[in-house]
Amino acid sequence: MKGWSLCRIECRQLRHDRVFWATSLLCAAALLFGFNNGRQWQTGQDALIAEYAQQSRQDFEELLNMAKELRAKNQPPAQTVAERERDPRYALTLGGMAQHICRQNGDLAALTVGQTDLYNACILVNAWEVGGAYDERLHRTLENPLRLLFGRFDAAFAILTLLPIAILLLTYNQLSAERELGTLALLGCQPVPPRRVIAARFAVRSACFVALTLLPLSLALWLAAPPADAPSFVAAWGGWLLVSTAYLLFWFACAFWVNSRGNGSTENGLLLAGLWLSLVTVLPGCLNLGLKQWYPLPSRMAFIDASREATIEVGKRKSALLGKYLIDHPERVPPSSSVNADDFIQTRIALDEETQRVLAPGRAEFAAQQGHQRELVERLGFLSPTIVYQHTIQQLTGQGRDYQQAFLEAVADYHQRLRAFYFPKFVQDGPEFNDYQAIPQFQHPAPADAFRRSNLPLACVGVGLPSLLLVVAGWRNMRRIRFKVGA
Repeated sequence: MKGWSLCRIECRQLRHDRVFWATSLLCAAALLFGFNNGRQWQTGQDALIAEYAQQSRQDFEELLNMAKELRAKNQPPAQTVAERERDPRYALTLGGMAQHICRQNGDLAALTVGQTDLYNACILVNAWEVGGAYDERLHRTLENPLRLLFGRFDAAFAILTLLPIAILLLTYNQLSAERELGTLALLGCQPVPPRRVIAARFAVRSACFVALTLLPLSLALWLAAPPADAPSFVAAWGGWLLVSTAYLLFWFACAFWVNSRGNGSTENGLLLAGLWLSLVTVLPGCLNLGLKQWYPLPSRMAFIDASREATIEVGKRKSALLGKYLIDHPERVPPSSSVNADDFIQTRIALDEETQRVLAPGRAEFAAQQGHQRELVERLGFLSPTIVYQHTIQQLTGQGRDYQQAFLEAVADYHQRLRAFYFPKFVQDGPEFNDYQAIPQFQHPAPADAFRRSNLPLACVGVGLPSLLLVVAGWRNMRRIRFKVGA
């Protein structure tokens, strides 16, 4: 009998398995519920981000219109620094205008909220500083600390933890139940080897389970919102579907191997529960603890204290710093005026650059430790397919730490370009600034690059290779079934 005929027979038997259909539909409902949670979070955040972007554009246009109006009225130049900071004819006003720089969510962001509800979605940036570490509007609703600790119930959480449990419940006794019910001998009398029957049973159940759970979720994703960039969306969605299917099949392979050992249903259940506990909770938890022990991040509170101390210490040396600054940058000395420590703009630039220099080692250490942690996760992630799968889908959906780090680096680069553009104009500023087209613009790291950043082939190997080894080992173990029947 061919394998296709065996699968057709198993399909006919599966139609009467109410437990399988009920469990599969419950899993599909859990996935859709998690997707709806993620979609609500994404919709609310996208609306606020769009509002911030619109507000920044309106503020800039108002300053431009105000500058045109002042020039049309031949308004006299500002006499003090305070007046220059409010006069849009000066670069000091435009350079000091804080604007919200917000991260963009990808088309698949609703599938994985992850820890992005803990990240800063928007950051206030001007030529002087990168502020807005706390966004009061995006975080104005009080959150339950326990909810932030455990995270949102999203589709990724359901696939990572709940669906493997359902798979193990549906398959832990596919062979042992035949023995305990006394039908294994009858199965062994068939012309088809029992291992082919069991393999066909697993193949049919795995295909139906994957189709019943992942396809409704994919359909909901397509119908929720039309993708802005169809090719990149299809690529990311295809990668997500491929690695998700491989992850679910891994748990079917685990159950197939455990069934092949010939133990009873109780032993099979305990062994599979131990595997789930080890791969889903223990190993990721141990890796997380190891990251904190081997590459601990510097204390954020210590960094804040160091920033305050550096600001105070630098302020005490402002006269010496101003002199050194003017020696290093003679091109920034106004040709028709004298400069002393009371010159606000010169002093502020000198203090700001010295403060940045003093804090640079602390920032570099923080970035280096984060880089070491990412490298360690990529190296040791293959200890558990769960770690590989979680890391990959976070990259594919643009919700991982990699994209957040790329966003922060883009903000830092934008801040440096603002400083390079505005600082020379601040010290030699006049009411004739109109170089608006040359003002640096922020360049978003595209979420579409998430597919290229994710190492999808390596992830498929990390999840698929253990599955293949388990299936091969289980297939070899099931050769003994025929002899047991004969005995």
